[in-house]
Amino acid sequence: MSNTDILLVIEGTYPWYRGGVSEWVHQYIQNCPNQNFHILQVATDQYLNAQVSEALYQIPEHVHSFCRIPPPDLRKDWQVESYRWKNRLREKTSRLVNQCDFVHIANTGFAGWLGKEWAEDTNKPLLLTEHALYWKEVDMGAVALECGYKIPDNRGKKEQYVQMFKSMARDIYLAADITVSVSECNITEQQNMGADDVMYIPNGIPASWLKEHKSHQDPLTIGWVGRCAEMKNPMKFFELVDAARQMEIADIQFLMLCCDANEPELAGGVKKKSKQYSELELIWNQSTENYIDEMDALCITSHNESQPLVLFEALARRVLPIGWQAGDVTEKYALIINKGVDSNKLLRKTLELWYRPYKWERYIREKSLLLAEQHTWENIFKRYRGVFDLLLKESPLYNG
Repeated sequence: MSNTDILLVIEGTYPWYRGGVSEWVHQYIQNCPNQNFHILQVATDQYLNAQVSEALYQIPEHVHSFCRIPPPDLRKDWQVESYRWKNRLREKTSRLVNQCDFVHIANTGFAGWLGKEWAEDTNKPLLLTEHALYWKEVDMGAVALECGYKIPDNRGKKEQYVQMFKSMARDIYLAADITVSVSECNITEQQNMGADDVMYIPNGIPASWLKEHKSHQDPLTIGWVGRCAEMKNPMKFFELVDAARQMEIADIQFLMLCCDANEPELAGGVKKKSKQYSELELIWNQSTENYIDEMDALCITSHNESQPLVLFEALARRVLPIGWQAGDVTEKYALIINKGVDSNKLLRKTLELWYRPYKWERYIREKSLLLAEQHTWENIFKRYRGVFDLLLKESPLYNG
């Protein structure tokens, strides 16, 4: 299939900040050079006014249009505001929708709902790729949505948001012609809410990232990589640094790679806290690629996860993921302890392996076996191109 026009409806930080969904969007576009992309992004003021020239990701030439729109006004009732919002955007977005062969949405939030509406209005096929469960992120304590919209602190209001996004998800699952889950752990909940025949296509890494060997030498460097967002729980990483101090571990250091997530209070707290530790270096808004090889282990501290991309980036470079169980962050890919277990136990388990280099290398090798087979972007988007054919096979728009 070639020369197909895809309307990709997204939220969030692409192409200005790094993160799992931003990287997925970037790799999706890069690995489908024969498709024409039209991006419709739901974004708050910070991203509505951001300059493309200042983006961290270069937008390829086969992205033929990039349209940014504001989110709905949630001070008003969603049942009323949703269609007012849609109608306000109709003139600005109708040309994009009409020239595309199918609509691809990347969540079941605002972007997903809007894409679903446009697909139904124009009788275009609808493809859903779901990363995190939108409603669950809010329920678990997210302070901002992907588009940058702030979640109220009030528990009653927050519960209203959870129920609103659950309702959106059910409607989107019903409308989607094909639903793809990036995370194995989410599939049961998706099916319970009405998704049929969910396909699992995971996150990935470039094949060029796969590394055969990594030298084992002191000091042990434990890293943290992620958006500075409450859901990623970056402050918990400092507990691991404290544990090393309490245990008087001499040959250990820490490297923390954070990027902006439109949560300035948390970002300020992380920057202030980091200055208390001479053994910790904080890097801000830089590529994982530039620093991942300096790490021996990567700590994942998230309150909730689906399938974090950095999990595979670490394993590809022979860096051992460690942390607390969350979503697809399990023993299948990482050295994991249960939620609620303190950082001292995690550090002790990590050191037990580290002090036995042969066991450390064997443990990582066992975890890495699936990467080359199932988790390279090249293989992943080869599967997506098959999904495109399947999606359009019954459509009069199909030009394969």
